[in-house]
Amino acid sequence: MPQYRYKAKSMDGKVCRGRMEALTERDLLKRLEDQGLYCFGWREESKGRARRKIPLGAGLLAPLCRELSVMLSAGVPLAEILAVSGEMAGSSRLKKEILRVREEVYQGHSLSEAMESGEGTFPSLLIYMIRAGETGGELEEILRKMAEYYERQRELGGKIRTAMIYPLILFAATVFVSIFLVAEVLPQFVSLLEGQPLPLFTRILLEAGAYMGSHGAQPLLFVPVPAVLLIGIFHIPSVRLALDRAIIHIPVIGKIVKTIDTARFSQTFGILYGNGAGILEALDLTGQVMGNSYIRKSLKDVAEELKRGRLLSGSLEEANIFLPVFVSMVAAGEESGRLDQVLGEAGIYYEKEAERAVNQMVVLLEPAMILIMAIVVGGMILAVMTPVFQMYSSML
Repeated sequence: MPQYRYKAKSMDGKVCRGRMEALTERDLLKRLEDQGLYCFGWREESKGRARRKIPLGAGLLAPLCRELSVMLSAGVPLAEILAVSGEMAGSSRLKKEILRVREEVYQGHSLSEAMESGEGTFPSLLIYMIRAGETGGELEEILRKMAEYYERQRELGGKIRTAMIYPLILFAATVFVSIFLVAEVLPQFVSLLEGQPLPLFTRILLEAGAYMGSHGAQPLLFVPVPAVLLIGIFHIPSVRLALDRAIIHIPVIGKIVKTIDTARFSQTFGILYGNGAGILEALDLTGQVMGNSYIRKSLKDVAEELKRGRLLSGSLEEANIFLPVFVSMVAAGEESGRLDQVLGEAGIYYEKEAERAVNQMVVLLEPAMILIMAIVVGGMILAVMTPVFQMYSSML
């Protein structure tokens, strides 16, 4: 759950500062108001400073929501359901959290309150929806909808991961073949080409081969160092923001990424808005589940535009983070007063489009990786064999 730093004023005019966890900014203001505090300044803490836990994924939440929904509809008490679900949980972390939630429910807390006390273990989206279900007396129905939502998210994520397996295998093969050529094949040519005028790239390869031939696999121990540095650089917020922004504007690839993000946004925003969440709250919670940092930032900008009186469709069009056709659907939903229905239909449509986009990505990546493999391996072979052929031709 997000953590906020705030400045507030009490009823007697005393200014106080502090930190508080809240689902959204509006939730923060309401909690402070309940404590008799008027908040006049706040900001969300960074993930590093707030030390949030990584929320449970869709693969664990989908069966949990389904079990809760089915057994609640059968009249089983919530505490008993949690006891059974906790014992049957396939993940030790999930089992621990469910049993913790069960204990808090035994003590008289609601399900949403018990999940909320897990300090970020359960997603803010799920907590908000469960709270809405408890308030409206529709907890079973809300849990059923969340089960369907997480099942769709799990399927989409699984298809993306499956689609990436083959390109990753090709990349790994390219790396291992290159290492084999440098470590095993090239050292055999060092003595043969010694004293010959060689291109710079050929000299570099031969030196690398000679070094690996004498030191074995020791140089490979340094391979993780640049990888860790690169990962660290990409986790710098400004670098990550620039990279995520560039990704969605790359021709072809950008459209594929936008399609996947449009599917995720329409499903998440649709289920929130369709169950009574305000547009600003729905935008805030939806932004938390979007993987692209630039889209998260843009959704905050969209929320600011809405506060100034603009329509959602106009703000999304200006942000240029989703497909134009989807923005047109949102505009049509606003004009007809059926935005929740339009978002639901758009979520189903773009889920299928996202699957096609993933398949299209694989179609693009496979030949690209094969071409890169051919260029790398072929270039290394040519760099060494060309001087050999030249040497033999000069001897004839």
